[in-house]
Amino acid sequence: MKKIFVITLLFLSLFLVGCNKKFYLEDKYYGGNGLEEINSESFEKLVSDKESFALLIYQPLCAASMEFRDLLETYTASNHIQFYSMTFQNVKESSLYEEVKYYPSFVIIKDGKVVDYLNPDEDKDTSKYKNIDDFDEWFTSYVELKEVNNTGFTETSNNNESNPDIEVELENVVYNEDKINIYFFWGDGCSHCAREHQFFDDIKEEYGDMYVLHEFEVWHSKENEEILYQFAAKMGDTVKGVPYTIIGNKSFNGFGDEDRDEILNTIKNQHKNSYDVYFDK
Repeated sequence: MKKIFVITLLFLSLFLVGCNKKFYLEDKYYGGNGLEEINSESFEKLVSDKESFALLIYQPLCAASMEFRDLLETYTASNHIQFYSMTFQNVKESSLYEEVKYYPSFVIIKDGKVVDYLNPDEDKDTSKYKNIDDFDEWFTSYVELKEVNNTGFTETSNNNESNPDIEVELENVVYNEDKINIYFFWGDGCSHCAREHQFFDDIKEEYGDMYVLHEFEVWHSKENEEILYQFAAKMGDTVKGVPYTIIGNKSFNGFGDEDRDEILNTIKNQHKNSYDVYFDK
């Protein structure tokens, strides 16, 4: 009887170790940093697509939430990794509310399923909210981090050092000697992408006769992702993530306030007889 009990314990131990095997998040979360805001609809899309990702649950104007958010911002910057964030109100409107009932919390999800999460009501989790080393020890017990190159970004599995020729066919793209084509690659739920979207909306009335904006959402489209890699390779760029924008003979990785004037000047200076990454094959 004792022998059977020992064998059973051994089997359970092996089973639990196997279940706790470390894994990688999706490639797109490595190489960036920070927290991208999503809503319940975006969350359900990630789950239905069986993605592996990490998510902060927080409450606006909650001091504990903001303190924990600051810790995570530091962590993502140090490890070049991106997390999502979602308000607790959105959690209540999602399937996640079946498991996570309190905030702030942090959820690790593998293939669309919750692996583990921090509970502010559990004493064992208290230090993970305040000490970055304790958070790291917990997080990396599930998730593998990636080494980054000296630019601070990881090389993606579908790197752009292959054939630099453009092989895709874009039926809705034409060349106009008086209007420059802008190729804008973005991700659904990316806050920087949303700001760049708004920027193009803001300048459209005054400068819309100088350019044609072509948009490619890449996080949920393998076809658009392939276009991104081919275009970036043609430009001689290593893709760091989205937003990624090509205007004439210039490309922009990311989007910040410092990019607004440069993008606008590029449109004004190059909109006539412009170089085009697609047509100059």
